Amino acid sequence: MEPYSKQSGGSAIVSEPEVFFWARLKLTSIYVLILTVILFGFSVMLYRSVLRNLTDASEDNFAGAEYHRHFVQDTLASVQNEIILIDLLILIIAAGISYVLAGYTLRPIRQSIEAQKIFSENASHELRTPLAVMKNEAEVLLRHPSPAKDLIHATLRSNIEEIDRMSKMAEDLLMLARSEHHTASATDHIDIGEIARKMTEKMRSIAENKGVSLVVSCDTALRVQGNKLGLERVLMNLLQNAIEHTAENGSVAVEVAQHKSEAVIAISDTGSGIEAKDLPHIFERFYKGEGASGNGLGLSIVKELIGHHGGSIDIKSAKGKGTVVTIKLPLFT
Repeated sequence: MEPYSKQSGGSAIVSEPEVFFWARLKLTSIYVLILTVILFGFSVMLYRSVLRNLTDASEDNFAGAEYHRHFVQDTLASVQNEIILIDLLILIIAAGISYVLAGYTLRPIRQSIEAQKIFSENASHELRTPLAVMKNEAEVLLRHPSPAKDLIHATLRSNIEEIDRMSKMAEDLLMLARSEHHTASATDHIDIGEIARKMTEKMRSIAENKGVSLVVSCDTALRVQGNKLGLERVLMNLLQNAIEHTAENGSVAVEVAQHKSEAVIAISDTGSGIEAKDLPHIFERFYKGEGASGNGLGLSIVKELIGHHGGSIDIKSAKGKGTVVTIKLPLFT
């Protein structure tokens, strides 16, 4: 989107880069003003100190009172000029440094605003698609003076599917919004192995219907601190992805083990894998690789939730060779 600037109703609408440019200049001005006040105070103190020392000097050390007076005046003029010159050099250098520092100060804010802008654009795009489909199908139905029963049923089924899609997206967006402003509950001590077994059993019928074997293995009770529903959501999303991208006669395995002071959950599959070019972007919101389904929010939610539990997530994959997702969570001690 190109930056723009226009007048409307007597008020100016400036582009985002201009807003940050003027904000940067304002910050630079504030930094320079603060330094100017400090330098002015320091220069005045230095000038008065030199003046006091020269005035207090005994005239006996000079050829006469007139020579003493001229010496004091010349010395003060020289000191004053040097102070002004040094202050100007310091202010010029400080202005440049302040401008750079102002840029660093504003960078996280600018990145956050840009991320929100991209997020809003992507969300709008994803929501427009099902709405356009529903509108088009409804218009087709209305163009038939006496639509057949099968056409009505097909249109309604399609509309319900699109509504379900939008509902899922709204749910995911709400989950992301909540995860950004809340940390994991510190009151729940959870056996992560038990959650892994529970989620695996929930997904077993889906895997069996697709002809995919699903196995789980866990060490003895490994307790972590966090939110049970959040961790269930993490494992559910990852298992859904693994099963969806694994063909018939393939397998998905869940392994929970302890490594030092961490619980390690590994979910591996023999599925289609992920393209190398997609791997760096898979946790970005609304990012969907080639052939991917869904709304591109699932892995973003997973990463947010894992991060709030003080853990980490890593995905290793190769096209046609399957995927391994590894989650590490600090054990409760």
